[in-house]
Amino acid sequence: MNCLERYRNRLVREVNRDLRTIRELADEEAIHDFRVGVKRLTALYYFLAEIDPELRVRRTLKPARRIFKLVGITRDAQIALQLVDSLDELAPADAAALSRALQARIRSDYRAFRARLADWPSGPLRLPTIRATGISEAAILRHKPVSLAALLREVFVLEGRITSEQWHKKRILLKRYRHKLDAFAFCPGHLQDEAELKQIRLLEQLLGDWHDRVTTIELLRALHEPASESAIRILGRQQNALLGAARIYLRKYRDWHAAR
Repeated sequence: MNCLERYRNRLVREVNRDLRTIRELADEEAIHDFRVGVKRLTALYYFLAEIDPELRVRRTLKPARRIFKLVGITRDAQIALQLVDSLDELAPADAAALSRALQARIRSDYRAFRARLADWPSGPLRLPTIRATGISEAAILRHKPVSLAALLREVFVLEGRITSEQWHKKRILLKRYRHKLDAFAFCPGHLQDEAELKQIRLLEQLLGDWHDRVTTIELLRALHEPASESAIRILGRQQNALLGAARIYLRKYRDWHAAR
């Protein structure tokens, strides 16, 4: 069996398990896990497409990516509710008003998700096995260091002012790098570097928390609630602090990697 096959099989099982749940319930954990699983599958199949550009990866992933985006609207509102509920600086009356508005938004978004999903086949998502792609384990192992190095080069660029869009791209590339590392867990000669994983997890947390605030601010503006302005000011300060910390730790990670 190709060393990536076990990883791929486990992912497909888990994604379909979570899909069964989110078809019926707006379960936060299942929605989160489904979206993470789709990100991991995306990283895996795009890696395979780097080896064999003839693979029609976009078409292969289209059903999973479509559901990922549809349920992501509900997930954004769930994250916003968690963030608003954590804002101790927010006046209790403002917090209560925003909480009610966001709970209503979650219900509305999830109903819309289920209505859109009703037009899709009700069965599990199906993705080709690694064997079906015809890509050998030898080709995978040869391309592994090339692919990982290319991702890190893009992540490590820090010159000049980095826009929000560029930080978002770095966040995606960093996640893709870690997902690729995870995918090789069963491959010969692959050793997870816990020191590196610790730095990646910290950066992912900082950039993930920053992005949560970006999307929450956008959502709060769309609510047109009077209480939104106070929450937006607080989240804006947090957002700036998180990006400042992310820049520092990204530089440390880059220097650590260069010194290895």
